[in-house]
Amino acid sequence: MKAFAILLDTRPRYLEGATAATSLLLAPLGASTMLGYLSECLSSVGHPRLSIATDFAPDPDYQAQVARSGVSVSEILQADELQARIAEYEPSDWLILLDPRCVPSRGLAASALRLEADDGPRRVRHLVALEAHPGGTTERVHVGRNGSVGRIQRYYDSATWPFTSGVACSLVPVSCTMGASDLPFGSLKDLRHSLAERGIPSLDVFLHGGAFDLSQERDLLALSERQVLEYFSSRSKKDGWLAVGSGCRVDPSARLVGPVVLHDGAEIGPDASVVGPAVIGPGAKVGRGAVVAQCLLGPDSVVAADLTLCHRAVFGASSDSGPAPSPLYEPLTVAADEPGAGAERQRSPSAYPALKAAFDVVASGLGLLLLSPLLALIALLVRLESDGPVFYGDRREGKGGRVFRCLKFRTMVAGADSQQRELMAKNQVDGPQFKMDRDPRITRLGRVLRALNLDELPQLLNVLRLEMSLVGPRPSPFRENQMCVPWRDGRLSVRPGITGLWQVCRHDRAQGDFHQWIQFDLLYVRHMSFVVDLKILAATVVSLAGKRAVPLPWIISSRLPEGAA
Repeated sequence: MKAFAILLDTRPRYLEGATAATSLLLAPLGASTMLGYLSECLSSVGHPRLSIATDFAPDPDYQAQVARSGVSVSEILQADELQARIAEYEPSDWLILLDPRCVPSRGLAASALRLEADDGPRRVRHLVALEAHPGGTTERVHVGRNGSVGRIQRYYDSATWPFTSGVACSLVPVSCTMGASDLPFGSLKDLRHSLAERGIPSLDVFLHGGAFDLSQERDLLALSERQVLEYFSSRSKKDGWLAVGSGCRVDPSARLVGPVVLHDGAEIGPDASVVGPAVIGPGAKVGRGAVVAQCLLGPDSVVAADLTLCHRAVFGASSDSGPAPSPLYEPLTVAADEPGAGAERQRSPSAYPALKAAFDVVASGLGLLLLSPLLALIALLVRLESDGPVFYGDRREGKGGRVFRCLKFRTMVAGADSQQRELMAKNQVDGPQFKMDRDPRITRLGRVLRALNLDELPQLLNVLRLEMSLVGPRPSPFRENQMCVPWRDGRLSVRPGITGLWQVCRHDRAQGDFHQWIQFDLLYVRHMSFVVDLKILAATVVSLAGKRAVPLPWIISSRLPEGAA
């Protein structure tokens, strides 16, 4: 079995006006090029040689530029010629296809390019990026057949939005291409669709953190900026914020404010200014008195004298500033390994998260040990009273939106979940909550356990596994976390808790207190500390687990919003 690495190359619209030898693969990227970046990714998994398939005619100038890049390229051909070349390979061989239009924001992981032992010769693997929206959400109007508006539904990128924006890499068994003469190898997104139409089995692997769409000028600028900053972060501080290639000419009167990368043969004219992060490609020229701020200049590009360019990717000659691309908006996402990403949270001292986790593990472990006789007795009573499991594990969203099973002793009859929609008209609270004074689904033992808050003792296991904390926002399922985007972002930036600020301070139960739920969750996220956690634990005991409201100033006393007490 052999694996053939193939890079696709294209010329996006913003490359119009560039020289014939310019393409997306040959675009400068930090101190290297896109071709060099992808070649390095392939070399890391044992594919040092590669081929290039273009969606344009690769003329001699283009081939010469590829040769001068220093990357070992065995063959350059057009994408529509690729099918004939693949027919020469063995059915057991593999194609590793990379599309530079879709670049993972966290880099191409070696595991995504490596052929696994369980990858059979009859299944395709795609590395796909999901669509992202500003703020991580989008709303869609659902319209009936008669044109009437049925509802407005909010979708979250991280949970309920299923559509892809691009394909970064496809691992295709050669056997899956047999018998086809019109596969669209020029685009991995089109290839994925075409293979699925032919009934080829495939596996989509999602890109965590999203991807840059380099068919858009703004995304190329964002990726270039990141590569520049990473390049200088790996250098010694004494080297400064300027990287100059061979043959560069910088007039003594020019001003360069780093970080700036000058590729071979770049020229900066008299009184010109370059403000970083910026990349000046090989042979590019910045004219007298021109200002180039946070731009990328392609090979042999020319910026006219006295011209000011900001946030632009320039390929070819530029005598007009033109409209800047819309700014790249990176959705607010909260990953499990990125504490403090929520918009409502201030940065806590570095020792606090570790101290909180250690306290949770020790306290929950001791609690489980000391309460084990009581836990065993309750489990036996639940088993004897009614049919069904002893524990109920509802799917809740934890830190970063990670779903876990929140454990409780079962307090309802089996199948109670399916009855809630029928009882919704009798709901006595507002917001996404559901509560009835005499819920017919609750068992007799369940009423006692709920009144004493003993049904939540199994959540000590969730705390021990660091899925929850002793103190934090109430763990909620996805359906409850949809109501308010900032609230969702804030509360999912921390681990949920068995007890919390809302549980001990809420005082509008009879009127429905969803507004307080939001307020107290965000107050906790903003002011959380080890002292606040200890106060909430003490308040839980004093208030009999929230049976009586504790005044908020007892726990958080600094700069409270009006009416918060």
